[in-house]
Amino acid sequence: MEAVVYLNGSLMPLSQARISPLDYGFLYGYGLFETMRAYSGHVFRLDKHLARLERSSRELNIDLDTPAKLETAIYDTLKANQLQNARIRLSVSPGEEEQAPNLPAKAEPTVFIIAKGYSPPSEDIYRRGFVAMVTRVHRSPRSPASVLKSLSGLDILLARQEAASYGVDHAILLNDDDLVAEGSSTNVFHVNDRTLFTPAEHSGILQGVTRDVVLKELAPSLGLATKEVDVALSDLLEAEEAFLTNSMIEVMPLTIVADRSIGTGRPGPLTRRLMKAYGELVERSLIEQGGS
Repeated sequence: MEAVVYLNGSLMPLSQARISPLDYGFLYGYGLFETMRAYSGHVFRLDKHLARLERSSRELNIDLDTPAKLETAIYDTLKANQLQNARIRLSVSPGEEEQAPNLPAKAEPTVFIIAKGYSPPSEDIYRRGFVAMVTRVHRSPRSPASVLKSLSGLDILLARQEAASYGVDHAILLNDDDLVAEGSSTNVFHVNDRTLFTPAEHSGILQGVTRDVVLKELAPSLGLATKEVDVALSDLLEAEEAFLTNSMIEVMPLTIVADRSIGTGRPGPLTRRLMKAYGELVERSLIEQGGS
């Protein structure tokens, strides 16, 4: 069955979706996106994703629909594709501008939603954890774009290509001060003395929705201290354990970085507790929303 997508207020077959070649998203990567995961037909922490999108859209002068209308569009797209467990991407741009390359005025934005069936990484991968390298691609903490989930994802794609060329799962990006910023689509955590450490926002990171779940919900529930700080690469390499987070992979152990084992080189005990706690939180959320 052909995928059904949402484009500017309408559901349609993917083959019929058309975006103008003068769209700012296409011409300049000027726009935003959110990637969300649906479990049993319910999008986990959808309100947090839409709140972040709304904040960022104001910064870019993109006049979006209300979160309620976007939520309806997301669920309509899921239902049209008969999906229960899915990866959803919502992309927005200011729309078409005939006077490009002038800055866009508020106009009719382009809103595009696509949903595809999703299966998480295998249990074997979670048992061994991700292997990562340190990419030559850097984050600039002084750039306002570093805290936006921007359509201009060239640096992330370059980092992923470099990781693939090394035959590893992931890439770690440093910032201009050679401090750890984030992974190629993930936030980075390490553990020492029952404390979770993660790069602070001023390191040039995107504050992920899953990162916030770990910091504000899971860690307190498990009695773990948290610190958002400057993280040197040596801090990560010498940690007792480490993990990565995003909405799709949830909490993924990080066991090898730059050919160095983190801790024992196996998923650590606190990482495993957080993995379990995240799954339990998703289950509770489904029950609260009437899911199964």
